[in-house]
Amino acid sequence: MKEIVWAFSMMGKSKWRLYLSYFLSIIFNILVVIDPQILSKIVNGIIYPMFEDQSIPTSTVLHQLLPLLGLAFGLIVVRSLLRLWGSILREQAGQEATFELRNDLYKKLALQSRSFLMSNRSGDLINKCTGDIDTIFQFIKWSSFSLFDSIVMVIAALIVFFAISWKFTLVELALAPFAFLIAVKLGKTVRPIFAAARQQLSKLNTVVTENINGNRVVRAFCREPFEIEKFDKENNRYYQMNLDANKAWVTYSPYMETVGNLMNGAAIIIGSLMVIWNQITVGDLIVLTSLTWMINQPFLQLGFLINDTQRFMVSCERVHELYESQPDIVSPEGAVKDNEIQGDIDFDHVSLSFDGNQVLKDINLHIPAGTTVGIMGPTGSGKSSLFNLIDRFVDPDKGEVRVDGINVKQYDLQHLRHNVGIALQDVFLFSDTVESNIAYGVPDTPMSNVYSSAIDADADSFVRKLPDQYDTIVGERGMGLSGGQKQRLSLARALAVNAPILILDDTTSAVDLETEKYIQSQLKQREKKATTLIVAQRISSVKNADIILILKDGRITESGTHQELLEKKGYYYTIYRIQQGIATAEDIEEARRQAGQTVQARSARRVMTGGER
Repeated sequence: MKEIVWAFSMMGKSKWRLYLSYFLSIIFNILVVIDPQILSKIVNGIIYPMFEDQSIPTSTVLHQLLPLLGLAFGLIVVRSLLRLWGSILREQAGQEATFELRNDLYKKLALQSRSFLMSNRSGDLINKCTGDIDTIFQFIKWSSFSLFDSIVMVIAALIVFFAISWKFTLVELALAPFAFLIAVKLGKTVRPIFAAARQQLSKLNTVVTENINGNRVVRAFCREPFEIEKFDKENNRYYQMNLDANKAWVTYSPYMETVGNLMNGAAIIIGSLMVIWNQITVGDLIVLTSLTWMINQPFLQLGFLINDTQRFMVSCERVHELYESQPDIVSPEGAVKDNEIQGDIDFDHVSLSFDGNQVLKDINLHIPAGTTVGIMGPTGSGKSSLFNLIDRFVDPDKGEVRVDGINVKQYDLQHLRHNVGIALQDVFLFSDTVESNIAYGVPDTPMSNVYSSAIDADADSFVRKLPDQYDTIVGERGMGLSGGQKQRLSLARALAVNAPILILDDTTSAVDLETEKYIQSQLKQREKKATTLIVAQRISSVKNADIILILKDGRITESGTHQELLEKKGYYYTIYRIQQGIATAEDIEEARRQAGQTVQARSARRVMTGGER
């Protein structure tokens, strides 16, 4: 019941349309019970007297009959208009309500923290925003109205029944408890089946989503048959679950139909006997038998309504759960959002863990505004987590991260993130124009900024060769572009923001050394010198940085300039020799030893950053 209350509370202004359609249903059913009364009046007041007294002229009969027939016809027209108006109102109410709910749900998703999105299957989230919303719409538009209409129908019929004969009414209602018990049993049986089916549909959507996103990998490893088989398995499970639900409905539906048919039979038999015993008139019998369907039909529909209601309950629970979920990371009250950020960054005894695995351990670091910092280290050493703390994709367990001397937790999230430009190794480009992708962070930026950002990222040259240049539509996730081209567009997008803090996560790993040198020189010549953090595996990407940090097992093990680190002859020195092609077997073995890490640490990195950086 609480799901229904919540769903209707979310309807907002569209509720009045639905309630008006309910009011029209009441009027409709009142008009329905008038029809048999007119027929009863025709039989008792016109037809019987005419047979008893043959002298009554035909003109008198017609004079009495035609107004009643006209009234009956008028009622049919009015009822049809009421039904049409009610249908339009319900359609409008349902569409408006689901439109608003889908918008609200997407806003919730857009504001959710990264940990929430990574702990929920994409297929499940998609299904909640689409299939489950459609199920709620179907309930609001049809099922809820059918339930209300059935209740009004039964009440209207019972009022007439009791007015004519309470004995007849009680006989009719004697079968109702059996139908109710069958309905309760059906509801308890199908609800868990529908819940499992919705979860299975989410799994099915996840399989499809993963296959589409990873289609190049699937083809590269010739795994199409495996993926098809995997989809067939999930699809077959979903098919079987729906069959189970249908079997449950087929099992109980005949019993409810039998109860409804018995009511019809009882009405004819009991009514005829009561006419013979002179307890009711023939006209009364016509009214009673004519209105029996108003009690019978709700019981015949009960199976369908229970199925739809249980589907709605399951979908509503899932949508409600997502709607009520709150992001872990939010802006505080009285958040700082008006200061001009310069880019000074401090890590003060910062530690970060996930599921008991420490990713960063007691990090102490000061980065003056305008400084370029290179970050290197073995896979899973905590490099990406370091910059994830700056724009609050995650919060530390201990210590503080400060920007311009202010704890990042005190900043307004939008203000903080607007001041951080970021280019990730795992590039995501939207299915839009090149211009829109570059200007994504600053939609109103002039084209001159788009061009200059593309030039600095060495993207302008290849963009000019595209069919429509900057108006060329980029395929989904950058389909049709090389890895290096996508990285350069991602870098241009980060530069277009012109933020005081710039984070480059292995941004030039897919470009050649000549292109990398060009990009580095362009970054140095930019008017606004940003605090730049460069995460990389290539020495060439960080060697010109003001300071280079080496992270291993969540700790800073080395720091200094390129020359200083070479003199220390540690991890950086070994990697330098390997990449220069002058490493000995001992150097390579030492690099492998220093890069050693546990499986647990690697797993924690995957969850926290979505990769193995």
